[in-house]
Amino acid sequence: MTPPVACRELRQLTGLIVNQVSHWTPARWGNRGDALYEVIQRIAGPSRAVPRLGPAALADQLRVVVDDLIETGDDDAVTKAVADLAALRGRLTAAQ
Repeated sequence: MTPPVACRELRQLTGLIVNQVSHWTPARWGNRGDALYEVIQRIAGPSRAVPRLGPAALADQLRVVVDDLIETGDDDAVTKAVADLAALRGRLTAAQ
């Protein structure tokens, strides 16, 4: 079972990113949508193709794949997702 601390950290990072990007206009996204989509697909895993719906849907897609990941209880995948989201958040914040 995934440690509660890792799940809390994953949920916290997810919330920070969602709050950061959910109000962005299409022009503001630029190529940052590609970076977020790539992380979403990595969290979803190779056996689950996440459709590319456009920047407006990315925050919701992130929430869904993170919730699904936490339900799996895969400790290694949660730890990797935390690292991926922390790195992504750094890149998104630096690009603002």
